[in-house]
Amino acid sequence: MLNSFPLVRLLLPFVIGIVVAIYLPSNAIYPFSAFTFLFIITLLSLLIKNYKLKYVFGILVHINLLLAGYSLTSFKAENKIVTNNNSNDNQFIIAEISEPIAVKEKSIKAILTIKGIKSKQNWLKSEGKAIIYLQKDSLSIQLKANDIIAFEPMLKDVPPPQNPNEFDFRNYLAYHLIYQQAYLKTSNWTILKKATNLSIFAWASETRKNLINKLENLGIKDDRLHVASALILGYKDDIDAQLKNAYSSAGAMHVLAVSGLHVGIIFLIFNQLLLFLHKIKYGKYIQGVLLILILWVYALLTRLSPSVMRAATMFSFIVGAKMTNRNSNFFNTLAASALTLLLFNPLLIMEVGFQLSYLAVIGIVVIQPLIYHLYYTKWWLLDKIWELTAVSIAAQLATFPLGLYYFHQFPNYFLLSNLIVIPLAIGILYLGLLVLALSPIPVLASFLAKVLDYVILFLNKSVIYIDELPYSLSQNIKFNLLDNYLTYTTIILIILLINLRKYIYFSTASICIILLLGLRLWGNYNELNQKVFTVYNIPQHTSINFIDGSDNILVSDFKMKENKSKLLFHVQNNWIQKGVESEKIININKLTKRNQLSNLYTLNSEILFNKEAYFQFYDKKIALITTNFQLPKVTKPLKLDYLIITQNTKHKIKDLSTVFQPKKIIIDASNSNFVTKKLKSEAEELNIDCWSVPDDGAFEIYF
Repeated sequence: MLNSFPLVRLLLPFVIGIVVAIYLPSNAIYPFSAFTFLFIITLLSLLIKNYKLKYVFGILVHINLLLAGYSLTSFKAENKIVTNNNSNDNQFIIAEISEPIAVKEKSIKAILTIKGIKSKQNWLKSEGKAIIYLQKDSLSIQLKANDIIAFEPMLKDVPPPQNPNEFDFRNYLAYHLIYQQAYLKTSNWTILKKATNLSIFAWASETRKNLINKLENLGIKDDRLHVASALILGYKDDIDAQLKNAYSSAGAMHVLAVSGLHVGIIFLIFNQLLLFLHKIKYGKYIQGVLLILILWVYALLTRLSPSVMRAATMFSFIVGAKMTNRNSNFFNTLAASALTLLLFNPLLIMEVGFQLSYLAVIGIVVIQPLIYHLYYTKWWLLDKIWELTAVSIAAQLATFPLGLYYFHQFPNYFLLSNLIVIPLAIGILYLGLLVLALSPIPVLASFLAKVLDYVILFLNKSVIYIDELPYSLSQNIKFNLLDNYLTYTTIILIILLINLRKYIYFSTASICIILLLGLRLWGNYNELNQKVFTVYNIPQHTSINFIDGSDNILVSDFKMKENKSKLLFHVQNNWIQKGVESEKIININKLTKRNQLSNLYTLNSEILFNKEAYFQFYDKKIALITTNFQLPKVTKPLKLDYLIITQNTKHKIKDLSTVFQPKKIIIDASNSNFVTKKLKSEAEELNIDCWSVPDDGAFEIYF
């Protein structure tokens, strides 16, 4: 079957090579040497005109492609910064801001491309990227792409996750070729050169900013402006978090990210506008070149997201095929676009947007016709509604396993939201482009801007209404990588069964479904019997977790109204993976007050007992030392399993050991670096087993 799609056949081994290089990395020189040697062998095999050896040639080509993908990925991954931060010779690092800055609440985030390191009077060439957070002030907020800055060599490797099942920010940055980071105060850096010769990316950033200002000057304000900026120009940094959550819960988040839908509309608009060029000599070629330029200028304006690059590349191939009078097969075009993008950056394959974009397109092309032909109506409007419904179902079927794996949630009313959101989004894009095009004519542009404002307001109200419907979102769904693979295998087998009607596909799909159900039952059994004690690593905070079966108690100093999102960033994914129910969060300051009555927190089958600073979880005895803890007078030390020291207590471990006899001391993340070092040193002197959460990561034990 793959014989009909030669580019798909070429793409598969190349992708396998990329994935192997990501998970089994090695020095790039070895796979590249093997690729070079085998490539020469493959070329020499072309000289042997033997029909029987065609399979050998095919195998050699596929191995070459696999090695090419491996080599390219290895070379990309080796493009790191190498700095010796302990050396006194390093005076400063020179770097260029490679992307527009992101303004945070208390800092300015910037991505840098390192140009070099100055050591005494010598310049050392260095390559790679880094992420820095600058102290927010009037100077840092004015930084732009292509500005050159110098700063002290304070870069550190991005640390691995510090809590169980926490989002791996280090891996995420590594896929963007970023391996080091730093926080710089105003005194630690300076501007060497402001950007003068604007790069194409800086031009795109400035143009986008000017276009957003035009929309604002025409009367589009607040949330409507932010949604318009996202829908038309791909700029969604300013969208309110609550509104973003509403779009996500309603299953409409995809419209806020410029995607293939937007690029397709741009293509259709300008394809029609440029049809007049066919009347002149070579007009078809002029139209094709202009279309490709317009598509990529729009892609640049919308920040070159993976989905936009995929769509722009695909349409570029389609335009190229039309210019040369060749029929382009969809799957070959799709494979060609993927191959082109991966040759440019093989690590794009790990981008969620890249994966979802390609899967959604494949789903629409493969699954939508199967769904659409299940129902026929002669009524035009009903037929269009059914067609859009079929598209929504097909895209959701193709992407929901990946969505569950990455985001652990499912929008239950995605059909309703897409029926409203997609037509409105298309209308907003048309209107927005028209408003920007007619902005030199203030009267007409102002009228259309007012219409656009009302349409966006209606869109926002519709999304918020759907979000507020009962059971609009299924959240905290446990779905691992194996579940993901088995679900996709089942979907593919069912599609093959519908098209080819062979028993083998039915039986194999049934086995996959039974495996999925079996794994879920086994997981539920393990979850019911789990007993876990965890002290999380959340800087400047105490968070102690008791999990029994599906029950979940968190003892913490977080003020939940103000900091719940910060807490959930560190712990929520762990709760999802452990399959626990809604958390019961107890304030540590209330628990540790003296003269408090005993509390019994009933868990699954046993009891978590607490009195003042003392806990007992099954047979484990735990004491919590806070800043207001007073040492009691005892005749002999109380035996403990764990002594948790928090909140920069002033007690020395030597004094605590007269009251407690712990098997292990845990220094949690609420202590300062100075106190942590002092406590560790005291524990070592007394030969007491010690776990430092800020240094060693979260402490977790199953029993």
